[in-house]
Amino acid sequence: MHAPCEEQMESVCKILKHLKGSPGKGLYFRKNETRSIEGFIDAYWADSIDDRKSTSGYCTFVWGNFVTWRSKKQKVVARSSVEAEFRLLLVVEWTLDVVKDLRDLERDFKFRLEGFPVEDLE
Repeated sequence: MHAPCEEQMESVCKILKHLKGSPGKGLYFRKNETRSIEGFIDAYWADSIDDRKSTSGYCTFVWGNFVTWRSKKQKVVARSSVEAEFRLLLVVEWTLDVVKDLRDLERDFKFRLEGFPVEDLE
């Protein structure tokens, strides 16, 4: 991300703050031959009876390991199921970009997050 907005930087800071504050918890990544970053989405178009807003959700996997998920009512009323899913796709694309940027930072600057135990990452 060459020009992150304020919201994106806040998200990255939250991630780093969480990692720093939980050194004993860690994450376990299974060793996996699949070296990919994948995202899956779904949106329920106009499912809220009160305001006709859609509910959307996504999850992401890094190297086959589940790392994030979210489910939330969309802020605007979508005119079709395609529009509801497209709005969600933009959020997932941003999330995947953040994951890729963190991976690139580690590679480019050759640093490891101290106190963040990661087993079988490579």
